[in-house]
Amino acid sequence: MNDKKSIKTDGISANSIIMPLAAVIALLHIIAIFLVYESNRANREFSVIMQKTSECQQNVTQLQANNSTLSETAAAFVKMPTGRDGEFNAGPLLMYARELGMDRSVRKIAEWFKTHNAGAEIQSYIDTAAAASEKMYETQLHVIALMCSIYRRPPIPALSVIPAVPLTEEELAMTEKDREAYARGLITGKDYSLLRASVAASVDNCHRILQQESDLALSECEKHIRNLRIWLWVVMIAIVIIMTLSFVLFYRWLITPLKVSAAQIASDQRMKQSSGFREMRLLVNAYNALLSRRDNLDAILRSAAETDALTELPNRYCLQHDMLGAGDDAGSMAVLVFDVNYLKRMNDTKGHLAGDRLLSTAAACIRECFWMEDNGRCYRIGGDEFAAVLLKCSEEEVKSRIERFLLATERENISVSVGYAYAEKTDENSFEELMKIADTRMYAQKKRAHELAHTADTADSGN
Repeated sequence: MNDKKSIKTDGISANSIIMPLAAVIALLHIIAIFLVYESNRANREFSVIMQKTSECQQNVTQLQANNSTLSETAAAFVKMPTGRDGEFNAGPLLMYARELGMDRSVRKIAEWFKTHNAGAEIQSYIDTAAAASEKMYETQLHVIALMCSIYRRPPIPALSVIPAVPLTEEELAMTEKDREAYARGLITGKDYSLLRASVAASVDNCHRILQQESDLALSECEKHIRNLRIWLWVVMIAIVIIMTLSFVLFYRWLITPLKVSAAQIASDQRMKQSSGFREMRLLVNAYNALLSRRDNLDAILRSAAETDALTELPNRYCLQHDMLGAGDDAGSMAVLVFDVNYLKRMNDTKGHLAGDRLLSTAAACIRECFWMEDNGRCYRIGGDEFAAVLLKCSEEEVKSRIERFLLATERENISVSVGYAYAEKTDENSFEELMKIADTRMYAQKKRAHELAHTADTADSGN
């Protein structure tokens, strides 16, 4: 303890190593974050390509499906305009009207491709398919009009959505038989078949081009994602290597000296560490200087820290110190907690000097009844709170001393609430448990005292 020799403070500063390492690690983390961001962006782009391709394929397929459905329905009506009973067969036309109400969307699909920046080749095929589909639609309406001029369409409201196409004078001049044959020729003839083939071919070409473009874009995207992941792995491995080397360095020059110093501190010795970072050596010198000052102040503070100035009783700190290891002998223990009633009223009405006299009087009563030379001590643990601890005593003795204390408070004309807890055999946790029980009982008594006082005050004011 008397060795005043200082440790040399030369050596490598921690900052000279920490700052460069921190800068490198921070840079690598920024690169890693950028690579993660780019990877996520590429993945989102990959998903967008997949979604856009799927949507385009669906729209192209829908174009052909709508065209085919209307065509088949119109053809079904031409083949069977009447039922077996000779009545008008409205079923196919009702289905055709329902399909028209569901939005043919040929033009809508074509416009969709324009607004979504489809390639010129795809747009050309879409326009071709849309134009052929429009001609087929016009043919279907023409055929339906021809057949309805032969077989009178009943006034069904649902059929009103089917546009009425006017017939030419030449068509009206035909016989019904010729007109029906002409209608069937339009829906089953070569021109109509060529239109259907044109739609199918255009749709197939769109599917093929869309798939080729999608495969190319997805391949480039996958390549980009793969490269980003490779670089991310490289950066992460570099970070791990640098962090590992940093840990080894700091363990040798910081953690190990700290462990040695901690052992010396735990044994209350002066530190003799002379290795490690310069800051570690500065810490050793600072601790040794602090240890010297602590020893000088310890004796001064110890006496002032354990006594309450007003009542000259030991204070809460002294109580905690005395109770360290209490119960190790497994003997009996009684803990009492006191609270001076009406202290605030005394301070408010007669001043703080009167309140101090009340506290001193209560302390004197507590000392008189519970202070014993060998096994009983009293403490002031708060503003108006006191405590007493009795060791190696019986519960009857505790109750007897409480009765003496209550007589003493009556004699001094003061009111003090008291609660106690007793244990025949104790262990290391007994003091805390008994303190809690005694405190609870004291507050219950204090509550009853205040209720009685309030009742008395109410009665006096009523009189």
